[in-house]
Amino acid sequence: MGLSDKSRFLGGLEEPEKTLFAKLYDRAAKAAKFGGAAFGDFLSMDGLTLFRERSRYLPDCEIAEFGGYPDAERKMPGFNAEGEDFPITPLKIGGKRLDALTHRDYLGALMALGLDRHKIGDIVVSPEGAVVFAASDIADYIVNTLGEVGRSVVQIEAADPASLDLGPREFKEIRGTVATPRLDSVTALMTGKGRSAACDLIKAGRVYVNGSPVQQTDRKVSDGDVITVRGFGKAAVEMGGLSKKDRIFVTLKKYA
Repeated sequence: MGLSDKSRFLGGLEEPEKTLFAKLYDRAAKAAKFGGAAFGDFLSMDGLTLFRERSRYLPDCEIAEFGGYPDAERKMPGFNAEGEDFPITPLKIGGKRLDALTHRDYLGALMALGLDRHKIGDIVVSPEGAVVFAASDIADYIVNTLGEVGRSVVQIEAADPASLDLGPREFKEIRGTVATPRLDSVTALMTGKGRSAACDLIKAGRVYVNGSPVQQTDRKVSDGDVITVRGFGKAAVEMGGLSKKDRIFVTLKKYA
């Protein structure tokens, strides 16, 4: 007897990904059978890549992805979700003296509540606080339970997604020149590493272009591309003109 589509969808996965993906398959099957919408938990960029690669084995239903706002990295899969609201609640965290807190501080405080990481999407940090995109079924728990981040007392409230204002994105600019617009050259500029180390990062699957993993070191990078290097952050690419030595000016607007 041949492998079922579910077996193929789960093939090669180990825990905890196997359990997570089994739930995704079952929710897709439910949506395909009964015709309604169903949703998974948040997936990381790596998880989304695996999901997309295996989506051909899912039951016949429309598939969508959303993370609560247009630039989200962590996203929920939705099945037959067109016209439906994804069960994502943005939570605004505010308080006094929060400007020194980092993404790690907010995530650590949330994980200390015993939450499943896949119930938490992106955390957008600003000097005034943060917006956490959470699965709606745990939003009230976070609002009623999270009182401190780091050593700072915080206040939390659910925000209306329709009127949510994340404010202007803050960037740190990295400027330099490259001989050619290759991914290894741009990755080296972004990380401050040599091209050999940049190549190792790319071949290890730690570099993404516009949300998709790329392992070709000579992949051409274009103006407007968004490069993500796991462990080093994310940056939008701006290509400029040529220097006197015919090198290409590059500005990387690295997300703060």
